[in-house]
Amino acid sequence: LGDVYKRQVILSLVIRLQKLEKPAIGGGCRGPSPFSLSGTFCSEVHMSKPFITYTAQVEKLKNEKNLVITDDDFAVESLQNISYYALIGGYKHPFIDIHTRKYINEACFEDIVALYEFDEELRGIFFKYLCRVERKMRSSISYHFCKKHGERQEEYLNSNNYGNIPKNKNGITKLIKMLDMMANKNKDHEYLVYQRNKYHNIPLWVIMNTLTFGQISKMFEFLPQNMQGAICQDFGNIKKNEMIKYLKVLTLYRNVCAHNERLFSYHTYIDIPDTLLHKKLGISKNGSKYIYGKNDLFSVVITFRYLLPKTDFLLFKKQLWHIFDRYQKQNLNLKLNDLFEYMGFPCNWKELSLIHISEPTRHSLI
Repeated sequence: LGDVYKRQVILSLVIRLQKLEKPAIGGGCRGPSPFSLSGTFCSEVHMSKPFITYTAQVEKLKNEKNLVITDDDFAVESLQNISYYALIGGYKHPFIDIHTRKYINEACFEDIVALYEFDEELRGIFFKYLCRVERKMRSSISYHFCKKHGERQEEYLNSNNYGNIPKNKNGITKLIKMLDMMANKNKDHEYLVYQRNKYHNIPLWVIMNTLTFGQISKMFEFLPQNMQGAICQDFGNIKKNEMIKYLKVLTLYRNVCAHNERLFSYHTYIDIPDTLLHKKLGISKNGSKYIYGKNDLFSVVITFRYLLPKTDFLLFKKQLWHIFDRYQKQNLNLKLNDLFEYMGFPCNWKELSLIHISEPTRHSLI
């Protein structure tokens, strides 16, 4: 595995070991953990960091952390606009020695800002196309549900119209309770109040606009199998169990984008299914699991290849490459190939659009 991947594994282990050092319930200090990284008592390890001014933050980065800062005014302004925690805490890791916690390879403040701005651009483009998948799913669910059951709100509030298998029972109850609140009580959306007052009914295609991506994902999961199948056909004959996993992963990534959290190195706790694309791209395995494209940012790209219309995917890919190319030309300290490892992109990722997906309703993208 690559050096960047190893650094990610070590960093993850460090974080987990530090969590084991937390004091016992009740606030008492329990002495050094057998997994302690410092060998000090917990009162020392967990001492709160004091407040320091922006100027002092800059001086600390220069003098204690060996970060090259040539323009103090720019550094202070950046910390004011973004915050030390979001900028330095969020984007320092590719530039530091994980043992000394100091910056290496003459890393400079501008390197960190450039990575932050790169990630900001990534969030923008991924959020745009995540919303397109979300929009189509809203439309498809409401169309197929209403085609079978009609427009009356009583229908989507009836548990008998869902896939009422035992494991779904509690989830369906919660879903219906939420839909009932939206249909009969919610006053935050003017169009709901209008429909309620004028027609005494809010069709599903109206209610769907109020649901989050996570709620839409759950609703799809709780629909009867034949309806799930019809919806999957709208996306190119995806299998229903695959769709459930795709939607869960996309929900998590959408939340990262919407809340301006770090995207490029984010990994989910859920894997997308193995696909023909993993195999055709020749992605290596660690044991039985592909090392790229399962729970990393590239897994979202693979999911887009299956769920987006072909014209949308090609446009997404073109815009994504422009972001990569611009970063590569402007930054020398962190190579694009190292970023690809953080994001889970294989070097041949652009071949995605050339691979023919075997389902009969899909076509190779040029």
